[in-house]
Amino acid sequence: MKEVIIQANDANQRLDKFLQKTFPNLSKSMMYKGIRKKKIKVNRKRCSFDQVLEEGDWILLFLPPEFLEEKVRKVSSGSDALDIVYEDANLLILHKPVGLLSQSDGSNADCLVDRMQRYLIKKGEYSLAEHSFSPAICQRLDRNTEGLVIGAKNADTLRTINTAIAQRKVKKIYQAECCGHISKPVEMNYYIKKVGTKAMVSKTKKEGYQEAKMDLIPLAYTNDSTFVEVHLHTGRFHQIRALCASIGHPLVGDHKYGYKGEKKGYHLIAMQLNLEAVDLDLPQKIFTIPGLVRKM
Repeated sequence: MKEVIIQANDANQRLDKFLQKTFPNLSKSMMYKGIRKKKIKVNRKRCSFDQVLEEGDWILLFLPPEFLEEKVRKVSSGSDALDIVYEDANLLILHKPVGLLSQSDGSNADCLVDRMQRYLIKKGEYSLAEHSFSPAICQRLDRNTEGLVIGAKNADTLRTINTAIAQRKVKKIYQAECCGHISKPVEMNYYIKKVGTKAMVSKTKKEGYQEAKMDLIPLAYTNDSTFVEVHLHTGRFHQIRALCASIGHPLVGDHKYGYKGEKKGYHLIAMQLNLEAVDLDLPQKIFTIPGLVRKM
């Protein structure tokens, strides 16, 4: 027999979803059969597969032990460096540096999520005893993109922010350095399709392409480049890099999308997050990286 006590971050999800996340060796057919035959109970009572779990619920599983091995939960070792812009009981606003993965790519490389989890474990705010939830980031930045990332400490906050992002309530502003001279603001409403490791751009809607919208606002100029503020209205794969290249202004240093110079590494920073439309109680809702290029 296996006993599981539902923790706060495991609550508010269906029984079948929780069991699938917690016991990878438990097949759906055996799980549903166990529920029907009362081999799986909640609080010693008969349960249904779609029952929503509450904190403190007691799940009993009368099934062979080989099906009840819990998913191994671990956090890799690595650097503890973490640039925290804002923190409260529910979330973190983190400043990700260039060169750091946002989340694991399956290798042993360090990533922002692991650093955040190590930090919360040391603070006593996260335990590997949680059955189905791990603190997570709510949006990803490419390895070579610097900027602000939202980290959720609990399941409720993660759901709230993910829903807000899906509804386009989280406003994101980037800063980029583009080749050439962009003399005036540019409104872009194109279409993007991911092909391999690149994004293909079309001015018209085609099968497999998704709408990609953003605005460019010139900030300052060098002899051969323009620093722009980028207001994203959608968040497609390589959207900023691909769309800027499509109008003849690839990011300086972005050889993948048409830069022909010698500089390596492009200037692209997620400089501001605006959470004013998000249903969270925060003392401030606009977060900005200080010290960046401002409009001249």
